[in-house]
Amino acid sequence: MSPTQRFYIQEHLIDLSRSEISYAEQSTKVEPKILQVLLLLAQNAPEVVSHQQIMDEVWKGSEVVPNALQRCIARLRKVLGDDARSPHIIATHPKIGYRLMVDVQWLPENKPKFAAMQSSLSLKQALYFGLPCVLIIMLGLLTGWHTQPEPLKVNSLKQLTYTDAFESEVTYSPNGQYIVFNRHTHSCQSHIWAKNLQTGIEKQLSVEPGFYRDTRFTPDGRNILYTKQRHCDQSKTTQHEPLQANCWQINMLNFATALNTPQVATVPYQCQANSITRPVALPNHQYAFLSRQGNTQTLIKFNALAQHTGTLFNLVGHSVYTYDYDPIHAQYAVLSFNQENQHILSILNKRGELLQQSEIDTSNQQLQVSQFSIRFSDHGNALLAVSHGKLYHLTLDGKVTAYQTALNDIVSAQSHPLTSKIIAIKGNKDTDIALIPFSGDLDVKTERVMNQSVQPYPSFARSKSREKYARFQPNGELIAFISARSGQDQIWLWDGVQEKQLTHFSQHSKIEQFSWSPDGQNLAVIHQTQLNMVNLNGETHIIEAPAPLVEVLNWHPQSGVFVTASHPSAHTLWQLDLDKQIFTAHSVDDVQSVWLSDHALYISDFDGQVFKRMLNSESTEYQRMPTLNGHSLVLYKQHFYSYDIKSGYLTQYDLNGEFIKKLKPLKPFAWKISDIKGNYVLLDQLIELNQDVVELSL
Repeated sequence: MSPTQRFYIQEHLIDLSRSEISYAEQSTKVEPKILQVLLLLAQNAPEVVSHQQIMDEVWKGSEVVPNALQRCIARLRKVLGDDARSPHIIATHPKIGYRLMVDVQWLPENKPKFAAMQSSLSLKQALYFGLPCVLIIMLGLLTGWHTQPEPLKVNSLKQLTYTDAFESEVTYSPNGQYIVFNRHTHSCQSHIWAKNLQTGIEKQLSVEPGFYRDTRFTPDGRNILYTKQRHCDQSKTTQHEPLQANCWQINMLNFATALNTPQVATVPYQCQANSITRPVALPNHQYAFLSRQGNTQTLIKFNALAQHTGTLFNLVGHSVYTYDYDPIHAQYAVLSFNQENQHILSILNKRGELLQQSEIDTSNQQLQVSQFSIRFSDHGNALLAVSHGKLYHLTLDGKVTAYQTALNDIVSAQSHPLTSKIIAIKGNKDTDIALIPFSGDLDVKTERVMNQSVQPYPSFARSKSREKYARFQPNGELIAFISARSGQDQIWLWDGVQEKQLTHFSQHSKIEQFSWSPDGQNLAVIHQTQLNMVNLNGETHIIEAPAPLVEVLNWHPQSGVFVTASHPSAHTLWQLDLDKQIFTAHSVDDVQSVWLSDHALYISDFDGQVFKRMLNSESTEYQRMPTLNGHSLVLYKQHFYSYDIKSGYLTQYDLNGEFIKKLKPLKPFAWKISDIKGNYVLLDQLIELNQDVVELSL
């Protein structure tokens, strides 16, 4: 093999031409002989290279000082962050030699092919053969300016997990030899697992299950970092259902130790009231993560030694929603929405200073509203992005290119650190709608058929797609619900016998909520950031809004339509006066649902917390109502009905959140009520959550 001048070992770039090793935006000069030793180990990896072979090929019989080779190895370990007592890069084989334990990615030479060809030709050959070849190559380059770039294709898919559980949060180890992922024991509880990609052996790494998210390796591959959500006064959770998290912490597992036996995690960041997402490890016992500070998401840096937390980056006038960190170049990529609802990509240095900022061009991608999830790829030179189940290549200057693949159910993805493969979570969520009475059980004759899924309660309008958010028609007998059975989210109607598609939106747009008009003759729904009013014939007219809209939350007879918008911050509450056609912004954001009584406005946030504000009061303060579960709450005839997490019962409360009585126990995975009418309850129920780890080859 002819030696190349540049190659990667994990996230370290070795450049022989400059005699340096680069990592995390820092370059270290290394003696050429030492790099020749590393090159020899890399060329023979993963085989053992003997002491004699190294001496013969690197020093070529020259006189050397005693222990020269051992000093070279010690120097390499120091620069590469390896440890002789617990090596993960260079292994010592006593009295034999050394072995490189990780894969190597060889980088192509930068030297132009036609220049190398010319140097090997004689002058006469250049005149007769070289010049025409050069002209042909130059002509090809010129014509190439007018051709499209090579399309990004997914050539094959390999499924890596086959259990009845579902997986999430998959990530490669820095050397690409392992994957680590969450394997769920219940809807929100999981264990941390690892899989050796060569042997196929899987190991459970965590002792206790928990509400774990954002699992990823530290850059050196020694530890696994993830968030844990729980109540501050709760040390252990065994329930089926998600709790209203009011406490977030960062956990860490030593990877090598946990591979031998499951471990109890250390906690570098103790449980705090502010929500945190996507923690990453930085040098010198520091961590970065997103946290909600007031009304905005802020990129935070935490120093575990000094126990100090400070703002790393906060973009005024923008709604930051995700980020990633590249340890090779020590830079951040931050995604946000500006006030025009455009995706903005900001590249920061390690101090959080803005290096460049670009608008992401989504004009041909139908991504005007959808959020991306991102991970750095191409050794920090690009981003791998996922949105609406599709895979995208995102350059650091905001150019988006879709991968050519039939896959439309990708949940998350990460590029292999050394090869062109991608690890991903692929799957779908099958939810149905049930109509159940307040008391007693339904007398339903069940017919057993092949491939029938287990249903907590009998479903109406059953499909293998996701049905959700069913609402009774006011002054009528219809039920409206959201379904993706036609290929994307649409509003459907159920008359008790047959389902019928009402909306026929052509462009893809995720719908989570809608609202009936008080007279039951129209529905309000957001599509492509616009408010659509749809009658029972499916005819639609649009009401222009001053900000990009997200969801319709309520249509009240006197107060009008309540919606959320992405301006001035994420999920800000707005109110539409239908008579005057005027939108008014409320000074509250992160709103998921809205209810109104005669005297109060009630809202819930995305953590399921419910708040109340009196309508006739001068105060705009919202008071928390801790007894109510905002993830499963209906206001009907001046009473609240909510799923009580502790008892597992559908429970009735008064307008102040005071307990009245238990009504009915609800089955596991069928607790999210969406509407009540008379003696009947509509609820969403989880039929199957089918997510697996897959590896894509490009």
